[in-house]
Amino acid sequence: MKRLFPFLLLACGPALAQTGAIKLNQIGFLPQSQKLAVVPQGAGGDRFELVGADGKTAFSGVLGAAVSWDASGETVRVADFSWLGTPGSYRLKVAGLPPSDPFTVAADGYRALNSAALKAFYFNRSAIALAPEYAGQWARAAGHPDTRVLVHTSAASKARPAGTAISSPKGWYDAGDYNKYVVNSGISTYTLLAAFEHFPAWFAQDIAIPESGNGVPDILDEAMWNLEWMLSMQDPADGGVYHKLTNLRFDGMVMPDAATRERYVVAKSTAAALDFAATMAAASRVLAGYDKQWPGMSKRMLDAAERAWRWAEANPALLFKNPKDVVTGEYGDAHLEDEFAWAAAELFITTGKDLYLKALRPETVAATTPSWSDVRGLAWMSLAHHRERLGPQFDRSLIASRIDGLAQGLAAEWKRSAYRVPTRGADMVWGSSAVTLNQAMMLLQAYRLNGKQDYLLAAQSGLDYVLGRNATGLSFVTGFGARQVLQPHHRPSIADGVDAPVPGWLSGGPNPGQQDAKDCPPYPSKLPALSFIDHACSYASNEVAINWNAPLVYVSAALSELTPKVRPLKAMNDKLVPLDLLLRQEQLLQFDRFDNDTALEIGLKLVEMARAQKKAVTVEIARNGTVLFAHGMNGTSRDNFDWIRRKSNLVNRTGHSSFYTHNQVRLNGGDHDAIPALDPREYAAHGGSFPLIIKGTGQVGTITVSGLPGVEDHAMVVNALKDYLKVEGI
Repeated sequence: MKRLFPFLLLACGPALAQTGAIKLNQIGFLPQSQKLAVVPQGAGGDRFELVGADGKTAFSGVLGAAVSWDASGETVRVADFSWLGTPGSYRLKVAGLPPSDPFTVAADGYRALNSAALKAFYFNRSAIALAPEYAGQWARAAGHPDTRVLVHTSAASKARPAGTAISSPKGWYDAGDYNKYVVNSGISTYTLLAAFEHFPAWFAQDIAIPESGNGVPDILDEAMWNLEWMLSMQDPADGGVYHKLTNLRFDGMVMPDAATRERYVVAKSTAAALDFAATMAAASRVLAGYDKQWPGMSKRMLDAAERAWRWAEANPALLFKNPKDVVTGEYGDAHLEDEFAWAAAELFITTGKDLYLKALRPETVAATTPSWSDVRGLAWMSLAHHRERLGPQFDRSLIASRIDGLAQGLAAEWKRSAYRVPTRGADMVWGSSAVTLNQAMMLLQAYRLNGKQDYLLAAQSGLDYVLGRNATGLSFVTGFGARQVLQPHHRPSIADGVDAPVPGWLSGGPNPGQQDAKDCPPYPSKLPALSFIDHACSYASNEVAINWNAPLVYVSAALSELTPKVRPLKAMNDKLVPLDLLLRQEQLLQFDRFDNDTALEIGLKLVEMARAQKKAVTVEIARNGTVLFAHGMNGTSRDNFDWIRRKSNLVNRTGHSSFYTHNQVRLNGGDHDAIPALDPREYAAHGGSFPLIIKGTGQVGTITVSGLPGVEDHAMVVNALKDYLKVEGI
């Protein structure tokens, strides 16, 4: 990017979204996905509407209750428009606020995002020129061939004394800098391999890299670029793995070909060996079907993995600390139990050898949200996916209990959260955007195991968060969103002379640590969710990194594959009713006052109408959660009261009659019995429940009938209200 260097402490890029802004996923949604927006408290009125590109209202609803979020110091309300399923472009409007930025509903809504997130790894390749036909305006010369890398004194051995030159080309630049780290490469490469292993059909597409069209999915070609570098980091003499390949100090804000300082492989470490072993064991498994393209590579990787494991067993506590003359990224880790568990799990899955199961001791391993420093969650991901091949010696019940236990906690936080995200203020750490996406990735593992809808919905919220439904109002993905990050801490994006940053990179996100505060313009707030500045100086909040981008690739692909497809309309006995007619009923059938006697009179009227028609129904009238009238006629059952509960729940959530939502969903091409984000055990989009509305006050309750087909239940309530209120013409 032009003009942006750390010493130029200019105003930040796009300011944080205004406090009064509507915050939502700026890219959009799949037709059957959950669709939420966050609206500040104090907006004019309680309703919202979705307006299409033609200017017509496509959907309207009632805002949720006001909820406070300590992490941002806000009180907000949620707009839920999940049952909008018609493809198109929309804006959300709330009285007293500017309309939202436009977003789309589309079946391929995350294809471009996913491709860009994956291609970001290509843009960070070391040792290759990026040609215009693949890189467009971000084409650049090759940098860091790394064919002559020196062995640092900390890595010296008899076979390779200090100063020995070795070749270690390829690989990805780790983040905003130009160094390469085995520990962080482990989780990054594994996550891409897992994405392919779990959703191979999704990754059949080409993303325009030099290898495209070679008969290998591009995601595997991209992973191989880094895997080949990782193999070169293993000492052939003993199987140990160098921790990193690096300059002694970070490069300036220059392009790769201008960064020509001497580079070194630095000390071996137990963490590097174990992350290497786990990644190579997984890669050996995934690449076994591509021996024609990469002859012998699968076996070579497994051999390398087992050698690294044996070295780690012999050196179980060799912790890495930067030597005094090295000040680049450390990736130091004092707790190695998780690395041992992950490596053992991958080796057990790939080889079936009991020695790795004994080393794993799965009953002692918790399931946690993955990070470079805690990889236990990756072990459970692989064990879950390969549970059928684990053999009788493995207690498979542990897989469900560990992963579901983690997911339950994340889903509970998602339900409590004012922004409807699984991320707490305490999770706002360095790389908080990736924390949210890794939480989503683990929720998706639970959903794949047991199909609990809440887990899929909470994972969707994780993606929504990084694409704009967050306290800053920014999309944290470069190249995506009307209010996107524009000035990431990423050397090629800063030094390339192109205004737009390299696309597809996930910014680190809010970080209340603000470790770069001395070098940057002031942060807008000390609150966790607002501790972010879109400035190239901000390595603490606005850097990019390969381990942060990897879960963006995984989650955007998984949601695209796992979110139910739009179902065909069911054959219905009742015809669709125009929504404007149903809205007119709600506008006209309102009360000046309503008390217990009113409820009794209307309830008895409904019973009398049913008797006159020789029908049996159950009737309930409730105000502010208190039941004022309830009666089940002969011939009804407790099931009718359950229908009443679910239909009235829907009215209380939407502010419309249950028959309105029934027709709205069907008009939008959806299935009224399978509305995204609504548990059918709690909500029923069948006719028969009508909002109890008092003029000047709004909805205060429900009037509900059950026992007849939905259209007849609805008609009975409407006719009773017309008669009581003496309303004609509807």
